[in-house]
Amino acid sequence: MLFIVIAMSHSLDVVKQIEQKVFKLIKNHQALSEDYSQIKLENENLKEDIKSLKKSLEVLKSENEQLKNANAILGSNEFKRETKLKINRLIRDVDTCITQLSD
Repeated sequence: MLFIVIAMSHSLDVVKQIEQKVFKLIKNHQALSEDYSQIKLENENLKEDIKSLKKSLEVLKSENEQLKNANAILGSNEFKRETKLKINRLIRDVDTCITQLSD
């Protein structure tokens, strides 16, 4: 009889230990689930940030390309001066042609 009581007592201790471990596992699972949810939300926010930044980058690349083209057209001051001289020369040539056609 004493043996049965000791065995039951030992069994109850084992059951209590298992129960404590199960509760601890459940608690850890809940904490990890909350962490996972927060990380998932943060990941979604970061994905949206990346999308937004990619769009901004494309806009800035486009603006940069337009500015490069405008700068190439305008060029340096020397280029501007030469361009103005060429335009004036062409205007004089057109005026000469108009005069010749008028006569």
